[in-house]
Amino acid sequence: MDDATKSLLEYRILDTTTGLLSSIVRPPIIAQSFELKPQFIQFITNDSFAGTPHECPVSHIDSFLEKCDTMKLNGVTVDAIRLRLFPFSLRDRAKEWLRDEGIGSFDTWDKLSKAFLVRFLGQEKTAKLRNELATFRQSDDESLYEAWRRFKRLQRQCPHHGIPEWLLIQTFYNGLTHAFRIYIVAASGGSFMTKNPTEAKELIEKMAANDNYHPGGRNTVKTRGKFDVDALTLLTSSVQALTSKFDKIQAGPPSTSFETCQLCGIQGHISPQCQPPSDEMSIEEANAFYTTRPKRPYDAQAQLYSPPPLPNF
Repeated sequence: MDDATKSLLEYRILDTTTGLLSSIVRPPIIAQSFELKPQFIQFITNDSFAGTPHECPVSHIDSFLEKCDTMKLNGVTVDAIRLRLFPFSLRDRAKEWLRDEGIGSFDTWDKLSKAFLVRFLGQEKTAKLRNELATFRQSDDESLYEAWRRFKRLQRQCPHHGIPEWLLIQTFYNGLTHAFRIYIVAASGGSFMTKNPTEAKELIEKMAANDNYHPGGRNTVKTRGKFDVDALTLLTSSVQALTSKFDKIQAGPPSTSFETCQLCGIQGHISPQCQPPSDEMSIEEANAFYTTRPKRPYDAQAQLYSPPPLPNF
């Protein structure tokens, strides 16, 4: 039907069978038979990207490419597969973005992936990731292997960070704890800063790999410091207590020296046990009496009763 014979109603009906409304231009397929299996499409859809702030668009691209690389067909280019499958990996806000980019905006995978990262990384998230890279610090309970992995993860999350390789290596080294910096300098023979970026990176890679499996690789000085101090304090207290008991054993029984009463001034008893002597007893005789008199153990209940009278001299 030519345009001259179309009705006004037919002009309002858009021909959507050619796919011209899509923002993606799908490359032609040379292969005689090509079909995207429903199982493979479902495989892509299971790991879809919604475009929320907590999602990482770089990780989504990496995961998507890993899945696409499992499909290899003669006569089908890599871009043909990726451009056809990528819409199935999006949903919600991300899906709406792809539809709103305009008809025929992306005819190569490079254009589509860059536009996707620019949209969902954004200036704010990019600035945050760059700041995390520039101010990288190793945690107190983090091994060299874990710190190196976290540092590389930050680089993957922001591939357009623009930081040169030599500055990245220096930033990582400066962010390590003092103990691990000494560890790296010693392993490099004291010449770590004189190495070029490639040599320095290879050294860190080897040391990080060894540190992952070394039982003493984790830097637990600070996290375990409190418990080490508590254990040392407990041990010191125990030694002091044992020393005190040993000294008392060596000193023998307590001294049998006679105390002087604060009431009557006579030796051989204390104030609660004081029994005034008779008028005929002299001080010398009273001292002799209390000194030679057998002493009874102190009984608090006995103090409630009157003591027996002294013998009449």
